Amino acid sequence: MPVSHLTGGSSLAGRLSRLWGGSDVWFLYEQVLLKEGEEARRTPWHQDSSYLPIAGEMLAIVWITLEPCARELSLEFVRGSHRGPLYDGSTFSATDDTDPLYADGTMPRLPDIEAAREKWPIVGWDIEPGDVVIFHPTTLHGGAPTRRGTTRRTVSLRFFGEDATYRPLPSDGVEGIGIEGETVWKSLQKTLKSGDKLRHPMLPRIWPR
Repeated sequence: MPVSHLTGGSSLAGRLSRLWGGSDVWFLYEQVLLKEGEEARRTPWHQDSSYLPIAGEMLAIVWITLEPCARELSLEFVRGSHRGPLYDGSTFSATDDTDPLYADGTMPRLPDIEAAREKWPIVGWDIEPGDVVIFHPTTLHGGAPTRRGTTRRTVSLRFFGEDATYRPLPSDGVEGIGIEGETVWKSLQKTLKSGDKLRHPMLPRIWPR
C-alpha cells in the first residue's frame, strides 16, 4: 500500500510494472468523484474485490485527490488486510455498515471495524495534490467523509497485471448496486470461465507502450 509522489517524468504504468516485477499492465476502469456542499458520512469499511469478478496479486487501485486532504478526511486502510479473508460486500446501508451484499454464505460477513477501531492496525495519511495512494482491492478501506462548505475531487484508477484472472461473483446483489463496468462484466461472463486470464478488447494493455 505505497504512497508516493509522481514527478513530471514519472510513468504510473511503469511504476506499477516495477511493483509487479516487470509485468505488463492493463487498464481496468476509472472513477471520477466530486463531493461538495453538504456534509457526507464516511464511506463504510469494505474491500473492492467483493464487488469485482477478478482475482490475482497484480491488481491495483490508484487513488488521487486534486485538493489537499487532511488525515481525518482521507481514506484509511487496515494494514495487511489484503492478505486476510475476503469478506462479503456491504450494501452501504445507512443503518448497518456490515449489511451483507450477497448473504449466501460464500464469504464471511464484514466485521464492524469502526465500532472497534482500537483492535485493527488502521493507517492513513495527509495527502497533497501530486501524491498517489496505491493499494490492492482486497485491502479493507473506508473513510473520506466530507464537511459542509468543502470540495473534494478525487480520481480512482484500476489496473491489473499478468496474473489477474476472472473470478465469478455470487449472482445476487451485484446488479442492485450498479457495479462499475457492468457492460464489460457481462461480456466477461459470456467469454471467460473461472480462472481464465483476464483479457478483453475493452481492457487495453497500456504497458509496455
